[in-house]
Amino acid sequence: MKTSALVFGRRLLQTACGVALVVASASAWSFQVLPKVSDVDRKLAKLGTSRVFDPVGQLAITSALPMLKGPVHEAITLAALGCTTETVEDCVALDAIETHRILLYGVRWPDDPPFALDRNNPPQTKSCNAFVTLRSTAQPSCWLDLFNSAGAMAKTRLQKKPGHPAFGPGDFLLLRSHYGDLQFFHSMAAYDGEPAAVTRMRMKAWAQFLWAIATRAAPTDKFIRTMDFDEIAPLFPGEMTVGNLLSTGIVGVRKNLDTVALGALLHMVQDSFSAAHTERGPESTGQCPQNPRFAQPGPIAQFYSYAGQAGHKHDVQDKFDALNLQILEFSPTVIDVSRSFIDLWNEKVPWSEVGPYFDCVFELQNPMREAGPGPFLEDVKRVQQRFEGGSQ
Repeated sequence: MKTSALVFGRRLLQTACGVALVVASASAWSFQVLPKVSDVDRKLAKLGTSRVFDPVGQLAITSALPMLKGPVHEAITLAALGCTTETVEDCVALDAIETHRILLYGVRWPDDPPFALDRNNPPQTKSCNAFVTLRSTAQPSCWLDLFNSAGAMAKTRLQKKPGHPAFGPGDFLLLRSHYGDLQFFHSMAAYDGEPAAVTRMRMKAWAQFLWAIATRAAPTDKFIRTMDFDEIAPLFPGEMTVGNLLSTGIVGVRKNLDTVALGALLHMVQDSFSAAHTERGPESTGQCPQNPRFAQPGPIAQFYSYAGQAGHKHDVQDKFDALNLQILEFSPTVIDVSRSFIDLWNEKVPWSEVGPYFDCVFELQNPMREAGPGPFLEDVKRVQQRFEGGSQ
């Protein structure tokens, strides 16, 4: 996904230069990423890099990255909230997006977390404006450049230093989330070889942290490094608060960070049902042992790690066809489990009772099973063509 996306994006930009597109026509390409929190993205895009180039970069992103193009997470969440349309895709309607825009922002956050660039040491690419919050919809060309370069960089780093995340504290949040130590945001391991028990431990620590925010049991204005979450605090050193983490540059959601946190938790839960993120065994058809109110999904057989996967293969499992198949063939479905967490949140259930349900949803077949790319390896022929073609 990384190389083809970059080439495609560059070709689009070259076409834009050659044709000398007018702003009026470019605006028709803008803002294809759904859902939008508000007009914030539109305003930020106008403050970003070229108003002609940004829409082109936006098109490149939405064409190359289905995780940002297809609102699958949004559809799952809206269905869990009670949408009863004929198809789950139809749940993503404008009125529903507006009604639940804060929660949907949280659901999308792990894929596209907004963060500030270092103005003193900005990325070495002309597409980035260090004075504007980086998010795909605000600086799409910059976002795409960083994402693509991260894929190649991650593979190089993992080859030189296997058994360690490619990115960690001090690196851009976007890179850490998709290729580094924060891949647990997506129910994935930080690197090939990470034991399943370690991945789940990090996921559970993250879930407990988010639940504390979601239930307003933890402050949002304290430095995370000083908070009483031993596994999470070291991941966010420096002057990073919950508010900074979840809403940099997006002030419209700051009064509802509890809802944003719930959305981020739902994202991780939902990703665990994607065949590109985990391998799940068959469900027992029984109930959760410690909470028979809920049906138990199939156990986790293996967590995957993204850096070693072929993006185009991974993406197939993150589309609506894969979701519809999961809904038809499994019970409980990803919608059912999402609904359960939403119900527990609405009931203000403490983590002491939610934790056992988390354990049920993420039961492991073998705690020592090492992570890997799964059946999503890059084709050898495809790799050879990329290098022979001189792609980076």
